[in-house]
Amino acid sequence: MIDKVDKNKEKLMKFVSNEVTELFEKVLDYAEVAVPNSEQYRKLRSKILRVGNNCIRNIGKEITVRYTVEYNAPAETIIEVKKAKE
Repeated sequence: MIDKVDKNKEKLMKFVSNEVTELFEKVLDYAEVAVPNSEQYRKLRSKILRVGNNCIRNIGKEITVRYTVEYNAPAETIIEVKKAKE
């Protein structure tokens, strides 16, 4: 059974993973334009992906071993819907 603390850590790790992944995807987009040779681009892409994925793994290990995570959900929003007059 996963307790609440573990779920909070998972939520944080997923957020970090998504942000880092978005970062290296954008870097790869720029690199594709900047590196005209496709062979060089493939080598660069491989290195960027490896470093990005290692970064995600290292952050996950650090969070798991050294941190207690508490998630504070955003405040509840109440939306009132009124029926239009006919």
